[in-house]
Amino acid sequence: METSEFKCGHVALIGKPNVGKSTLMNVIVGQKVSIVSNKPQTTRRKIIGIANRPNSQIIFVDTPGIHTPHTRLDKAMVDSARSALNGVDLIVVVTDVGHHPGELDQEVALGITRFTSDTPVLLCLNKMDRLKPEYVQPFVDAYSNMFHSEDYMMTRADRGTNVEKLVELIISKLPIAAAEYPEDEFTDQSSTYMAAELVREKILQTTRQEIPYATAVTIDTWEDEPNLLRIGATILVEKASQRGILIGKQGQFLKAIGTDARKEIEVLIGRKIYLDLHIRVEEGWRMNPRILHELEYSDISS
Repeated sequence: METSEFKCGHVALIGKPNVGKSTLMNVIVGQKVSIVSNKPQTTRRKIIGIANRPNSQIIFVDTPGIHTPHTRLDKAMVDSARSALNGVDLIVVVTDVGHHPGELDQEVALGITRFTSDTPVLLCLNKMDRLKPEYVQPFVDAYSNMFHSEDYMMTRADRGTNVEKLVELIISKLPIAAAEYPEDEFTDQSSTYMAAELVREKILQTTRQEIPYATAVTIDTWEDEPNLLRIGATILVEKASQRGILIGKQGQFLKAIGTDARKEIEVLIGRKIYLDLHIRVEEGWRMNPRILHELEYSDISS
């Protein structure tokens, strides 16, 4: 029910890779909107997550981690993160407070200064369980000074610690406005894109070395039958050797990825599905503007 005090606003989640931005958004939204893994650069494009509370709607924009780009894909990810700052009502900087702020944190801070001047900044000092007691005040001061913000909340997103307190802080800074999305919506992502991302998540969680960064997933077919949804997907890799690793002995590795992904997609879609996975070698796809555009990662023109 909307009242004159109902609040609604756009909130950018920004920070360096692997600090817990996607986990935080998923916990607040109450649904898996962004895939998660312990690999940096898991999130590859801006993702909207909608969190509804009794008198507020928070429209989160989860972003790729800020890092030094080496490929067109990397550049697209960094550009996507920076563009998310445009037109938001609040910037939530997510940090790993277990570490003193470093060069990448400074790069994030400079990016905020460069792309926005008057948007308020709130610090989410995440992974608080990693912070030794003697470093609490020095690290809090260091992050506050770097990002020119005294507003912060220490959290442990994976356990939900202090997350609702952070939500209260966020809501306090939003404008009075009507909800932009219906109460039952939690993202603007299509079901096909989310299905592809869930397949990629399983690859990220079960592979090592260069494979997580050299893979992408496309949905090729989406056939709706009376009692079954048939999904055909292709996993892109850059080398034939990567294809062999993903297939595994007698196809067992690929089968395991498909089984785990199918279970989560069924939860997402709410019905029984048949998932058919194939692997295609596409050398240098991370430098190919056409492929990156087809993957919906970004509009890359340079």
